[in-house]
Amino acid sequence: MFENQTAGSFLRKMLPRIAKAVVKAVLYFIFLYLVPTMLVSQLSEFAPELFADYSRLLSLFVTVVIFFVVASELTSGTIFQHAFNIGKAIMLILFFVLALNGGIISLNLNFEGVPINIWADLRIYLMMLITIDLLGLAKSVLQAVNFLSEKTEQEVPTP
Repeated sequence: MFENQTAGSFLRKMLPRIAKAVVKAVLYFIFLYLVPTMLVSQLSEFAPELFADYSRLLSLFVTVVIFFVVASELTSGTIFQHAFNIGKAIMLILFFVLALNGGIISLNLNFEGVPINIWADLRIYLMMLITIDLLGLAKSVLQAVNFLSEKTEQEVPTP
């Protein structure tokens, strides 16, 4: 893409992408990390046992999403953009399976000396999340195929 350009022209083309990636990263950080963290900190005062592992999973989720958004933005207009989008979809599927323990969540609480066992079957919701991510994966694969076919059409001279 930038084979025949000087460093200055390369930098001029990359500067808007870098600025856009920084803006997106900051917005994703605010809406995916700061806002939920403030909400959970307020809720954890009432039931700290419920939100013990939440911050670790939230940090992992935000890190994965921001990495792939920034990488995709910096490589926009190349096949690597689509590769990063495919990677993001696969990583989100794996993250949701990990975060929801395969769809079965159990919680053991001790409320004023009385043990309380809570069990939730979230497999249907997990399947919905996986289906949405599989649609995103299919979209990214089709965009990559479209990108490569358009690139091939541009390179092949018409008679």
